[in-house]
Amino acid sequence: MLRNTVPYNGRRACMRCRWCVGFACEVNARTGTHNTVIPTALATGSCELRTDCMTKEILLDSAGRANGVAYFDASDRLQRQTADLVIVAGGAVESARLLLNTRHRLFPDGLGNRHGWVGRNLQSHSYAGATGLFGFDTFDDLGPGASIAISDYNHGNPGLAGGAMLANEFIRLPYQFMGQVPPWVPRWGTEHKEFVRDAYRRTIVIMGPVQEMPLADARVQLDAKVKDHWGIPVARLSGGRHPHTIEIGRYIATKAEEWLKEAGAVHTWKRAPAKSLSGGQHQAGTCRMGTDPKTSVVDRDCRIHDMDNVYVIDASVHVTNGGFNPVLTILAKAYRASERLLQGWKGTKARS
Repeated sequence: MLRNTVPYNGRRACMRCRWCVGFACEVNARTGTHNTVIPTALATGSCELRTDCMTKEILLDSAGRANGVAYFDASDRLQRQTADLVIVAGGAVESARLLLNTRHRLFPDGLGNRHGWVGRNLQSHSYAGATGLFGFDTFDDLGPGASIAISDYNHGNPGLAGGAMLANEFIRLPYQFMGQVPPWVPRWGTEHKEFVRDAYRRTIVIMGPVQEMPLADARVQLDAKVKDHWGIPVARLSGGRHPHTIEIGRYIATKAEEWLKEAGAVHTWKRAPAKSLSGGQHQAGTCRMGTDPKTSVVDRDCRIHDMDNVYVIDASVHVTNGGFNPVLTILAKAYRASERLLQGWKGTKARS
């Protein structure tokens, strides 16, 4: 959702398209690595981008030190790329999967997994909130939504650990509106269609990303039987949400409903998280950061405790996601870890 408010670096300003979320930006105003840091890196002449590839494992020498990666190229041919330094940045599920698939006599349970923490504490965000139906049109045909937000309930909620920011939800296509239909309206048929036609332009959704409590049994593992197109064991997700996460979600949903009622909604209905595993957007937590190798996977600089030349730099190192979208934290951490890496790296090894 990072968007240009004015033309910048050859990209246009946001045109306030109402279908911003989930679709490509028509004017290239929305930020992504594809139009910011990757082109910048390529322009230096020191970066080569290999697309349509799938990494199989990190290669380790006889002493257990990383010396490259094995990957399948766009033609499904297995390739080996030697490297002095390996940075894993596949996200909470795929980063954990890659480390678990990297086996060695010194790391029989996967790289970085000496104490069994790789893949544990899988989190994302348990979205909670409410929908309000108004007696007048609230739809102004301007996107992308998520333009009014408060942080009143992100911290300091009595008896609760954590919370969430609250914002007006993104504008949804009519067929996506089914997810906002109240529980007393049928999910199909004439009554359902009549409600959608009548209510689509008269609803506002207030929602927030509830900070999830880490849970060791919410995890990514390797499936013992199922393999992907390249013969690599796939990720298997298991576990559920911490009961306190659900408690926080119900509190946040109540606050969202109060906001809508105060704004004049004639009907409201709440949405709170269920007990099932949170495996959706904003995945985090499977390679958690910490100072103690016995209870974490990477150190404060995102380097795997057991290795001096393998880093994990993505949201999987988050201990929690907090009550905000994690992208700014991911960016800040990536810049910080990269800076520390450059300060400490010399030739083919880290400075002592």
